[in-house]
Amino acid sequence: MKKSKSVISIVLGCTMIAGLLAGCGSIRSSSNTAGSSSGDTAQATTSDVSTDTASDTSGNSDVTLEFWTVWTEGGTEEVEGTKMLQKFEEDTGITVNQTNFTYDMLHEKILTAAAAGNVPDIIFGLPEYIGEFYNMGIIEDLTDRYATWEDADQLSDTIKNAASIDGKNVGVPYKSTVRAFVAHDDDFEEAGVKIPQTWEELMALSDFKDKTGKYPYEAACTDVRAAQELLVYLGQYGLQLCTEQSDGLYKCTWKDNPDELAKAAKVFQFYKDLVDNGIIDPNCKNWGWEETDENLATDIAAGYQTGNWLAAREESNPDTMDDISIYQIPYPSDGQPATYLECKSTFIMSASEHKDEAFKLATALCSKEWQQAAYESTSPRSDVSSDSKWSKDFKALSDTGVSFPSVTLSGINQAEIDAIAKVLQEGDDPHDVAEWLCDAINSSLEENGELSAS
Repeated sequence: MKKSKSVISIVLGCTMIAGLLAGCGSIRSSSNTAGSSSGDTAQATTSDVSTDTASDTSGNSDVTLEFWTVWTEGGTEEVEGTKMLQKFEEDTGITVNQTNFTYDMLHEKILTAAAAGNVPDIIFGLPEYIGEFYNMGIIEDLTDRYATWEDADQLSDTIKNAASIDGKNVGVPYKSTVRAFVAHDDDFEEAGVKIPQTWEELMALSDFKDKTGKYPYEAACTDVRAAQELLVYLGQYGLQLCTEQSDGLYKCTWKDNPDELAKAAKVFQFYKDLVDNGIIDPNCKNWGWEETDENLATDIAAGYQTGNWLAAREESNPDTMDDISIYQIPYPSDGQPATYLECKSTFIMSASEHKDEAFKLATALCSKEWQQAAYESTSPRSDVSSDSKWSKDFKALSDTGVSFPSVTLSGINQAEIDAIAKVLQEGDDPHDVAEWLCDAINSSLEENGELSAS
């Protein structure tokens, strides 16, 4: 894949959290901000690993890594991750200062830190960050290090590609999952209907709420989860937000191809029909991942397109999640199955003075031992999995996975959210919204120096 490397200037119009990141080498601030970009982080607080220098077992006793994570407070990922970080310190003599955020907050702070020239060494990140951070020149090219990493062959080409750009490995995957239609079997049995496999079967459930008191489906409409869900529905028609052109840059081609535009319009008509036919709660138009996941876990809604992080909710909601099963996301009968493949990676910052040590931590996080302890159901490794439905039933859908293009996505993701709002809140015509989104995508690409002239 070929991309232009544009220079993106970050303008800090005000002092923007002045001093918050000053002295990044000793972060001790507490964060309790909700609102993850992808939804598997309901709360986040600072959780620092002890900064006492570990015994020098490998000549690294003078090295301290600043590590920014996105762990759910009290979840397996945090509990086991903290243990593994302590073991890493003991085994390597490297000290790790670990600070936890939500994805939204981490993204904001990285932009601020990069502008100030004061970044951490290693961070968690979403796939949506790759194009943006690569164009900014703030993440390290790890291709040469991959060549000597023995466990790299435990990652499939699909997983490696999801953490790559321009043919370069820029991230070390630590977590991978796809989306599925997660449904309460008892609710569908009560309604006397089978689990819907197509949009048409889903739309036929207009009397589902009358029979069960619950809506059969949901939609996130106000956060990045909304952008991810829209990507799935577009993928079910074989559409991409933008595609690479002959000059190595990107363009949304819907308006150049009447068939593509018609399919995009069908996707927005689908959103409209979900509300008009009583398939989703009309309040969904104002909801993000927090509301939709909560409604599914507590059996307020009968089904939803979501991820296997919901496994963590079984313990806290045993009475309302005992009838949960995993299915393929409903797709249009004139389309194809598709799901969102999300591969989360650690990124090493190019300004880090300890890249070798940071790569050692990144690969330790992706090691079989760490993955089995903290990510058994969501591991990107081919040799780590479980018999749980949250692992095997989700992985069975991975062949239909679609991902975001490797471009700067912040403006595009917001345009997706705005497009959904135009249909559901403003009542705009689906065809007009499809045209508008095509223009908005190309405007974002142009702004970031990524728009193809062809």
